[in-house]
Amino acid sequence: MEYLESPYTAKELRSDVFIANNNFLSLLEKEVSDHAVFDHPFLCKLANNEYNREGVTFVLMQFGKIVMPFTAAICKLMGNAPDIKSRFMLMDNLYEEMGGRDINSCHPMLYLKMLDSIGVSKYDLDNTATISSIRILNDAIYDAVANKSFAVGCAWLGYGGELTIPNNFPYLVDGTKACFGKDVNLEFWGRHGERDQVHSDDATTVLSMNTIFEEHAEIAQSVKDSLNIRAIIWDELEKICDSEYSNNLVITGKEIGNLSPEVKVLSEYYRALNNADIQLMKNNWSKEKSAAFTNPLGGIVRTHESIISAHNELFDSPIDIDVEYYDVHLTLMDNGFQAVGRERGVMKIGNETVNVGFRTSRLFVKENGHYKQLHHHGSFEDLQIQNKILGTLSTMQSA
Repeated sequence: MEYLESPYTAKELRSDVFIANNNFLSLLEKEVSDHAVFDHPFLCKLANNEYNREGVTFVLMQFGKIVMPFTAAICKLMGNAPDIKSRFMLMDNLYEEMGGRDINSCHPMLYLKMLDSIGVSKYDLDNTATISSIRILNDAIYDAVANKSFAVGCAWLGYGGELTIPNNFPYLVDGTKACFGKDVNLEFWGRHGERDQVHSDDATTVLSMNTIFEEHAEIAQSVKDSLNIRAIIWDELEKICDSEYSNNLVITGKEIGNLSPEVKVLSEYYRALNNADIQLMKNNWSKEKSAAFTNPLGGIVRTHESIISAHNELFDSPIDIDVEYYDVHLTLMDNGFQAVGRERGVMKIGNETVNVGFRTSRLFVKENGHYKQLHHHGSFEDLQIQNKILGTLSTMQSA
C-alpha cells in the first residue's frame, strides 16, 4: 500500500485460503502473460511514430475515455466491499488516484493537463464520440462493480486492468513523446510505473482475501474478458489510425529499436536488397506456390525458389542498388497486410550511376506466426530511365 498501512494481519496473510487464492492468481497471471493485449502491434506503431499528430491526439482523447470514469468505478466497488478491511485497501488506491490532498493532482486532472498541453480542452474531450470498444469496456466494468460479486468486480476493475499497465503505458508514453516532444505535460504518466506494481500487488491481496474456490472459474474468465476487450480497443484504434492517420513511412533497411511487425519485415527486405544479403532475402519470402515477384527488370517470377534465384542473379550482377521505400500506406488484413508506396534511390551499373524511382506494392501473409512476402509488384516511374537501364544491361551482356 502507498499511503495507508495494510489492515491485514500476518496470520491472515499466511492463511491456507489466502495462499491458495494467491497461487491461483499467480498461475492465472502466467496463463495470460502472452495475451494479445501485451506488446500489441498498434502500440508498437504508436511508439514508433507511425501516426501523425492528429492521430496521436485522437488516441490520447480516446484513452481519456477510460481514465475519466475510473475513480467512479472504484467508489462503486468500495460500496460493495464485504468488510471494512477490503474497503480500507481500496481507499489507499482511491486516495492516490484522487491526488491525495490536492485536487489538481488527481489522475483525471493530470490527464486533462496533458491534453491541454497538446491543445485539447475538456470540452473537446467531452464532445468527442467514444469508439465502440471503449464503450463496451466501460459498460462491462460498471456492470461488474455494480452487479457482480465483490471479487468479480475486483477482477474486472483491478486485476484485469492493472496487469496491462506496466506493458502498455510505456508505449503510450513513447508515442506521445515522439509526436509532441518536450512540450507535452507527462505528469500523468509519471504517476504510474512502480506505483502500478504496488496497486497490482494490492489488487492481488484484496482478491486473495475475498475469493472462494467456487468463484475461481468466473474470476479467471473475467480477467480474460477484460484483457480481450482491451486488446480489441487497440485493434479498433489500429484500424482507424492506419486508415486515417498514418504517417508517410520511409523505410531504408536501417531501422532499429521497437518496430511494429509490419515495419520490421519491410525493413528486413530493404536491408537484404541494399546489402545483397541472399540469406535474409530467403527468409523474407513466402514458400507458398502462389508467391510472385514482378521485377521491373526481369518480368514475372513465381515460386520461392525462382524468386530467390532471381535475387541471387541480381546480387551477382554488376548492379548495385540503394533505395528506400517512402510514401508507404499499410493496410492490415485478417492474415497479413499490404504495403503500397514508392521507392527512390540510386542504381549503379558498372561505372554508371542512375537515379531511379519505382511504384511498388507488396503483400505479406503470416506463416507460422511471422510475416512473409507473398507478392511484389514494381514498375519504373520514368519510362526513359527504364529504357536507359535496359539498354545499358543489354550492351554489357553482348560485350
